[in-house]
Formats: sequence, structure tokens, C-alpha cells
Amino acid sequence: MGRHFESCTVSKGSGIKDEEGLLIEVFDPSPISPEGLEKTKTTTQGNDLPGALGPGFAARRKNAQDQVIAFVYGWTPDYKRLLTINLVEGAPGRDSLADATEFFRQLKPLLLT
Repeated sequence: MGRHFESCTVSKGSGIKDEEGLLIEVFDPSPISPEGLEKTKTTTQGNDLPGALGPGFAARRKNAQDQVIAFVYGWTPDYKRLLTINLVEGAPGRDSLADATEFFRQLKPLLLT
């Protein structure tokens, strides 16, 4: 609709202190250098995205509330744009890392091209 997408947050309620469940962000330009992305991948023991989804990686980390977050970082080949998907783990029977990767797979053609 002619608007530039920057971020989308899904939370339990509409208040600022509400628990976020899903956070999707697009950075243009990327605030993280190629070296910074590699360092983040290493420190979080991230795994490269499969096949045509790259460049990028998926990993898990803990947030300030000690919740486990599954996240995917993917970028354009020139490192100028960055798409991040952060998903709080905890849904019974779900693989949050696989879910975050699937969100990335569907959003990459829309947000990183």
C-alpha cells in the first residue's frame, strides 16, 4: 500500500510491557557489519540457512527475561539489507527454529528483493 515495512511485532497484548512472541524486522541499511554477523553466528552457534535461503543463519539465544528465542538473520549478498525473525519458544509440539526459518523463507522474496 505504498508504505515501507520496518518491523512487525506480535505480543500477548497491546501494552509496551507485554510479552513479545514474534518480532520481524527489516534493516536498510543493515546496522550489523559482515564481521558482526559472523561473530553473532559464531557466539550463538548458528547454522547456515539451507540452500537458496542464504546468505544467513539460524540459532537460539536467551533474552533478558531468560526466555529462549529462536532467530533467523538473513541478508542481501551485498550486506546492505538485513531481515531478522525472532520467535519466543514454548508452544507445545512446535519447533520454533523451524517455524522462524519458515517465516523467513516466505518473507525473504517480499522484504529482501
